[in-house]
Amino acid sequence: MEKVLSSLASEDSLKIFREVKNGITNSTEAIRKLGLTQKRYYARLKPLIEAGLIEKTDKGYNLTFLGKIIYEILYRKLEKTLKNKDRISLIDKLNKAESLSKEEKEQIAEAISVKDKTIGYSDLFDGGIKPVGIITKFEEITAGVKRLIEKAEKEVYLATRYTDPTATEAILNCLNRGIKMYLLDGDKKNLSQKIQLIRLIFSHPRMIKLFYDIFRSPNVYTGYTDNLPYSFIVADGKYVGVEIPKPDSDEFFVGLFFENELLSRKLIEVFNLLTTKAKEDPRKEFSEKITPQSLNF
Repeated sequence: MEKVLSSLASEDSLKIFREVKNGITNSTEAIRKLGLTQKRYYARLKPLIEAGLIEKTDKGYNLTFLGKIIYEILYRKLEKTLKNKDRISLIDKLNKAESLSKEEKEQIAEAISVKDKTIGYSDLFDGGIKPVGIITKFEEITAGVKRLIEKAEKEVYLATRYTDPTATEAILNCLNRGIKMYLLDGDKKNLSQKIQLIRLIFSHPRMIKLFYDIFRSPNVYTGYTDNLPYSFIVADGKYVGVEIPKPDSDEFFVGLFFENELLSRKLIEVFNLLTTKAKEDPRKEFSEKITPQSLNF
């Protein structure tokens, strides 16, 4: 975060960052247009590249995927939010009013809120899903995935490179509410964790039932692929969580959570493409061996 913010911490950097939104194919022309010297231009361009916001290609300079997300935050969210800071100040005062109920605050906030919903009441007061949330700790992205599963009202697509037994109960509760679940396991590294999970299931009858209920539910699809490049989740066709691994390894680097219907559709397309070559989840095969007698406890 410090590297990203420091790379943008000057007027020259912001000029370049905004200019590269549509691609820079000719640096000489960009330098003239931005009113910079060649030295200032390249001095500010280098940190933006090192922070992973801009990449150099055969055609010039373009925003990376991370750069596009940060651009969205700065120029679609933050800029619009700052233009409406007076209204936001009113909402801040409203939140401190002890004499009003939550419902009354919501009604008043709705009347004075920003028209394009750049920032909503729930984002400020209820800890709801933010327009964009950047996660840098692995335990926080797993918690975010569970929150999306718990909030889902129709369907969830989850493709994951990690084994996380703590999500089991959240998934089952989702299925019990009639939510459709599409699960794709792409964890090819943590075989020891899978073995530990099986041992845990055998040693805890309640876990056996949870496991059985998930993989035998008519509301769930499960599959396994060894070709999953990153983890992602889509809830109700609009809430997205996606992982960006480290460029030089398969390790977790950063996670992003936001609301975007177009990206949701694209990720569902990716999910469906992956399932065409997916194998049966080995845990489903295991669940089929569980007898009704083993569930009596």
